[in-house]
Amino acid sequence: MIPRVRPSYSFTDLRAALCPGPDAVTSFEKELAAHFGVRHALVFPYGRSVIYSALRALNLTGDVVQPAYNCVVVAHATMVGGCRPVFVDAQAHSPNQNVEQMIERVGPDTTAVIPTSIFGVTFDVGSLVEAIRRKSPRALILIDCCQCFDACWQGQLLATQGDAALLAFGIGKPMTTLFGGALLTHRDDLASAVRRYRDAAFRPRSWPGAMLRWAYFLASWTSLSPPMVGVTDFLENADTPLHRSLLRLRARDAVRLPPDNETRMTRMEAAIGRAQLRRVPAFIRRRREIAATYGRELAGLDGLQLVDWPEGSFYAIYAARVRPEKRSQLLAALRGGGVQGDTSLNYVVPGLECYRQHGYEASAFPNAVAWSQSVINLPNHPTMTDAQVERVVRVVCAACS
Repeated sequence: MIPRVRPSYSFTDLRAALCPGPDAVTSFEKELAAHFGVRHALVFPYGRSVIYSALRALNLTGDVVQPAYNCVVVAHATMVGGCRPVFVDAQAHSPNQNVEQMIERVGPDTTAVIPTSIFGVTFDVGSLVEAIRRKSPRALILIDCCQCFDACWQGQLLATQGDAALLAFGIGKPMTTLFGGALLTHRDDLASAVRRYRDAAFRPRSWPGAMLRWAYFLASWTSLSPPMVGVTDFLENADTPLHRSLLRLRARDAVRLPPDNETRMTRMEAAIGRAQLRRVPAFIRRRREIAATYGRELAGLDGLQLVDWPEGSFYAIYAARVRPEKRSQLLAALRGGGVQGDTSLNYVVPGLECYRQHGYEASAFPNAVAWSQSVINLPNHPTMTDAQVERVVRVVCAACS
């Protein structure tokens, strides 16, 4: 079974985790800042913790404009942080936010805007930021780069275009610290405020909690290794403790953040992040090679529509579209051929029950609904061999014939 995601672990990561050093966290922050060419990088236990902390640190209340087609934890962090999500639709031919609608939704009650790259698809964030500034000069503009990392638009990093950028480091992200996230910013005042809040409110992770991180590291390494992927796939999809744990982690049932949201990144996680960061260029090259093969070999298949990836995109999650009534059939065919397909965003945030309870609904976002019902994701993690990529192509072609 070829897994849909697989962390690009190496024994370098293991050695770093075993001997992280006393300054691993501060060193990781400095190296992240240098990688992106920004003045400050602050790390957190989760990507969603960045949004929550920025809102709290700046005492923001009011509206936070963000995509309806997005990971639900962005909206959770907004609400738990004391603000109100204002959703915008996706584009008809891109999973990213409708730019005109995002600008239109910015108003006098807007305290923050979160332009987002979905799947790693790049976009003209600079022009969007300028338009937002004209309407609301004081609104915090936080670019969500969790799925695009250092994607560019016309040579300019998306992560450097707003007041700050948000990264996430889960095991399916462009690089990993197991969980984790980071705030990137040029602004001294913003970095100082968020750092003060984090250092005052966030506690060190307990010894048992640190051991659980170690257990997760080893479990995610072994469970997604070639001999174990088939077993893990079964446990994920059956009614098992792993399946229920994943549902809790995906946090679609209630507006909440993890119980350990206000804990600090451990030295072990930061050490893994430092080792991973050095290999990011190789990760990017491999993802682009895989995406190029998919784009070349899968173009023109009946019933499969490839996503447009502008130059500078990251390909964090390779996405394509199928007719909604055919999606489950294609996913079953993939699994039957030993390929773990996925629908990582098969929902619209305002359409989830936990948001309908707050007066939201999905009908106002038809493009987002269409994406949620039609998208599929193919494996494109850097550990894939050429033979595995060829097998994915063969299985998809056979399923679409």
